[in-house]
Amino acid sequence: MTTASRRDRLSSAALGALLVASAGLHAQHAIYGSKTFWIGVTLVMTLFSVTSSVQLLGGHVTTVFVATGVTLGFFFEMLSLRTGFPFGPYHYTPLFGPCVLGVPLIIPLAWYVIVYLGYVVSNLMIERAPVVSAGPGRALWLSLIGAGVVTAYDLAADPFMVLTVGAWVMHNPGDYFGEQLRGFAGWTLVSFLIGAIVRLSHQKVPIRPPTRITTLAALYPLLAYGIWWLFFSLIAEPRGIRVVAAYAMGIPTLAAVTGLWAWRRAEQASR
Repeated sequence: MTTASRRDRLSSAALGALLVASAGLHAQHAIYGSKTFWIGVTLVMTLFSVTSSVQLLGGHVTTVFVATGVTLGFFFEMLSLRTGFPFGPYHYTPLFGPCVLGVPLIIPLAWYVIVYLGYVVSNLMIERAPVVSAGPGRALWLSLIGAGVVTAYDLAADPFMVLTVGAWVMHNPGDYFGEQLRGFAGWTLVSFLIGAIVRLSHQKVPIRPPTRITTLAALYPLLAYGIWWLFFSLIAEPRGIRVVAAYAMGIPTLAAVTGLWAWRRAEQASR
């Protein structure tokens, strides 16, 4: 076995272990109602996403992705806490742990994680490949699709976080389970900007996976998004969110499964 093959197997095993840990933490919440698990699951999913990104995109692109997601995520959260733009006026409770300028430290990490998963899911949906290096126009289109995938997650996550978990408090409750509708436009904007910067940077920082991308490596990010889909579809409160999650997150998940299957068949045919 070559060094590259050994490293690839170790990375795949680590990803599998992190995904099992994430699923276990979600199950713990479903069974025991633990609210503090969100800190742990965010840290686990950050490690998962970084490891997965290195496998699919290479170390340099992963560095750009993490830096962009964390920086813009923190900036827009801080901006909204002070001005109400772009998510509406709100404040965080102590549930998510230590804060900087009112923003819990895990929140910028969560922005990176969900936009990374949306990046891979949108690639599979539209391009039928886990990794895509496209021209500016296509990059912006894929970024918009990825932003839709991210916002589909937020349609389920935000009301759940406010009404059930109590992670933050909306100052002016809105029409969507207490959430302001403009908050979803904010999610679309921020996730689009993160995705667009990363995709446009591929021209200067090219995608260079360390080894050939395997079906398992391509599948892992889709499984991670799929765990969230099932979690919110089965146990989210208020119960009306379950219907939203089932369709809003289910459609891109199943479309990405179809894309992954097509990519796998094309890969096998090219050998």
